[in-house]
Amino acid sequence: MSFVRERMSMDGRVAVVTGGGQGVGRAIAIGMADAGARVVIGEINEETGPRTAAEIEELGGEALWLLADVRKQEDITALVVAAQERFGRIDSMFNNAGGNFQLPALDISANGFDAIVRMNLKSMFLGSQAAARAMLAEGHGGSIVSTSSVAGLRSGGNQTAVYAASKAGIMGMTRALAAEWGEHGIRVNSVAPGAVDTAGRLRNMQGDPWERSSGNPMGRIAQPEDIAGAAVFLASDLAGHITGQVLAVDGGASTS
Repeated sequence: MSFVRERMSMDGRVAVVTGGGQGVGRAIAIGMADAGARVVIGEINEETGPRTAAEIEELGGEALWLLADVRKQEDITALVVAAQERFGRIDSMFNNAGGNFQLPALDISANGFDAIVRMNLKSMFLGSQAAARAMLAEGHGGSIVSTSSVAGLRSGGNQTAVYAASKAGIMGMTRALAAEWGEHGIRVNSVAPGAVDTAGRLRNMQGDPWERSSGNPMGRIAQPEDIAGAAVFLASDLAGHITGQVLAVDGGASTS
């Protein structure tokens, strides 16, 4: 086996994916299973979560779905515990779930601010912490990959101030945790997607005109698999000497 295939293989490994029932999270879960990992899917949607787990099993993989709200620390902890109890360990944590609601910065309340930060930044920290504690207890390293956004690198447009700040916070947290946990063999990275066509969210804007004006030099919207490919790479041994990095998967939008 070539070193590329060997280091890309996830055989014998276990991954937890939050928001793993749909969009980018679904693509990450399927991608990890395709590489050989057993997958625990945390998903708040009671239709898409079990559907994705069933899809993985139909493809010959092993998957477990748990109802999970990443705004609740106990739900995040339960995902890691489930990985250990069902599959015996945890090797990769994907902090993918998050959210946003758009309001002008002048109108958003303190509670609204807290809600967005809780969904994105706080959930990323708690997921990373729970996974790292488990990895250390199990006596091995691992990989943590979090989904940030190109909005954390450049202006995300109108009415995205708090969302952009929370995603930039994920980038800063990624670097800080990588520096703190590197000595334990735990790598921490993040992916920063640009516009992604998830669950038809952008379908009403698509067609050739939208494809050509998607705001990046490559002239198209990303598919969930574009983001998942980068995330799975960062979790693999091919990225074994990469930590503390933010990989923009945005068709070059952040360069222009």
